[in-house]
Amino acid sequence: MKIFKKSNDERIQKESNVITAKMFYLFTFLLAALLVGKLIMKAAPQFMVLEIICLAVSTIFILASKAKKGILLVRDKDDAIKDMNNEILAKAFSIDFFVIIFGELILIFMYPEDLIYVSFYFWAWIIPALVVSVYTIKKGWLLWGGKKQEQKGKKTLAKSTAVGALFFGIIMGWPMLIKDGTFNPMGILWILGIGAMWGILFYFMFAGLIKLGEKRADKIVEEAESHEE
Repeated sequence: MKIFKKSNDERIQKESNVITAKMFYLFTFLLAALLVGKLIMKAAPQFMVLEIICLAVSTIFILASKAKKGILLVRDKDDAIKDMNNEILAKAFSIDFFVIIFGELILIFMYPEDLIYVSFYFWAWIIPALVVSVYTIKKGWLLWGGKKQEQKGKKTLAKSTAVGALFFGIIMGWPMLIKDGTFNPMGILWILGIGAMWGILFYFMFAGLIKLGEKRADKIVEEAESHEE
């Protein structure tokens, strides 16, 4: 049974790497398009640095990873090499994804008056994220894995969401702390309010996605059992 579970997990991981690798190409295209667009708009250099960092870091990571695995100059790609290549691209996508997310929040914090340039990053990461989410739900991979795991998972999700909500609230609401050059106590309420709204929305949205994933997983199992009969 453990051998079957391990092989099944490996299959899922390989399939996941395939879609994530494709999202790396989409993400890179979107970042390149943003960079070109900002150059045309003559945006300030600080609003183009994230694109440059992501493109440079992901390129170096991919070349170094392929060289380490000995597949950098390999042209004839069998299934094993394709799997390694997809794994590398999937990791590169994850690196770029989190760089953009945290970089976007930092830029919002530093340049709240220039949100038009920063807001473009939202579309760069939300589109690949939605594609991966839909694919994961369709495959029935997004689930708690039982009642015990569900309780533990919800607690972990709640804690992680609370930390993320506080961070988001600080980033978005910190300008409210200063009013007319003096400290504004009401700004704390703004931070807590913004964080709470984001946290509640994120928690129930993510929990809802997992519920959809579990329903899809149950349907896949039912279809498999009906075919066996």
